[in-house]
Amino acid sequence: MDTIKIKDSTDIKTMLECRFGNAFEFHPAFYEEFVDLVGKSGSEDKLKKQFVNRLEAIIALGDIDYGPKWLEHLKKYGNMYSLHLDADSKNYRLLFSRNKKGKYFLRMFYEKSGKKATGYAKNVEIAISRRDSKN
Repeated sequence: MDTIKIKDSTDIKTMLECRFGNAFEFHPAFYEEFVDLVGKSGSEDKLKKQFVNRLEAIIALGDIDYGPKWLEHLKKYGNMYSLHLDADSKNYRLLFSRNKKGKYFLRMFYEKSGKKATGYAKNVEIAISRRDSKN
């Protein structure tokens, strides 16, 4: 995965399915956000590697309620979690929830420090809407 350029959402979807099978689910819009944000980051390889390593760690952890500092349970929002990626002083948040099949990634966004527009509330609303529209 580290040496393959992500050209579109199909590339990342195929790579994740090959690597992780059914261990995770991803909302279709998540793939688009991933391609857009990671592609513009200037740190594509670093972010992809971090993402894969953290997905592997989530599988190994089992209980994600007490994970490392890059994994946060957003208790205020119930069954919502945030996975943190960072590269070159930029922070990215990947919001996911747990469902019957496992972890369902719903939203990725660039987190600007102190910016209300990139804060959790707006992005959690989007993630919850995506999760609920699937059910």
